[in-house]
Amino acid sequence: MQNHVIAIITNKDDSHVDSVIRYLNQRGRDVFRINTEDIGFRYRANFRLSAGGVWTGYLTDEVGRRINLHELGVVWLRKPSSDFELGRIFEPEVSRYVRSELRSLLETIYSLPNIAWVNNPYTSNCAKSKFQQLILAQSLGLQVPRTIITNEPVEARAFFRECDERVLIKAIYNANITINGMNRGIPSAIVGSEKFHEFADSISVCPVQLQEYVDKEFELRVTIIKNKVMAVRIDSQLHEQTKVDWRMFTDLNPHSIYKLPDHIQDSCREFLRRQNLLYGAMDFIVTPKGKYVFLENNPFGQYLWLEEKTGQPITMEMANLLIELSYEVKPDRE
Repeated sequence: MQNHVIAIITNKDDSHVDSVIRYLNQRGRDVFRINTEDIGFRYRANFRLSAGGVWTGYLTDEVGRRINLHELGVVWLRKPSSDFELGRIFEPEVSRYVRSELRSLLETIYSLPNIAWVNNPYTSNCAKSKFQQLILAQSLGLQVPRTIITNEPVEARAFFRECDERVLIKAIYNANITINGMNRGIPSAIVGSEKFHEFADSISVCPVQLQEYVDKEFELRVTIIKNKVMAVRIDSQLHEQTKVDWRMFTDLNPHSIYKLPDHIQDSCREFLRRQNLLYGAMDFIVTPKGKYVFLENNPFGQYLWLEEKTGQPITMEMANLLIELSYEVKPDRE
């Protein structure tokens, strides 16, 4: 049985990929890494379709390594970036066009047949939508917070009252913003009545996600790789800075390996199966009464800090999945 080529599509600052590549190299497997910022600057691509319907494709990196895309078996779509490096200065209109064409070049790779994806680019794009995640999670028997996504101030204010003025303000998806060249996180926040009603007027310009605030005993990050479910307890309630949103001050929070109840594990696996994903990073709240409340799943979520803090073998599990998929025979190639 042939072991097909493994590729990883990410960005050049991704330490998660560094760790997985080291493990794969130790297992005797070479990996072709594609840093998407440099796709037009440090890589050369060529796709060809013959009159007889035979297609070929090659991608060559700056040191001359070439990957035959027709033999590509498995790709980990880890953390691609669309902040493309062009290698030269263009007029703004030309830059926009070139970047649009570079995105299309990546999409050509994404659309190639017979690749096993972790996770499929098009499936993931739909699966990352949080509202449909909540609908699915609830249908699988998981508890979820009352939620509204809106750009209507009147509806936002009504929801605020419905939740007894204890509402969490969250980004719909992208909780990062770049200001003056600096990337900053946008934490989830609770505000008082006066500030909320001031904020509500701006919703007509930028839609927002609002959720009822759920009291926490602690929080969980659950990493699922195929059928392997690995949970970490995050004691976010020990410090004021992390009670609402622990992500800005991760190092303050004690982390420990946590055994999820079997029925919650089963729901997590079924969630990924329904979403056609092989990897997910889920966030849960565990309430003071011991209830598990699902918040979201990130198909591209971070995990390396969990491994560093708890010793969970997440890198090994991811690398082993890529190896497993690379051995799967593609019928039209063998």
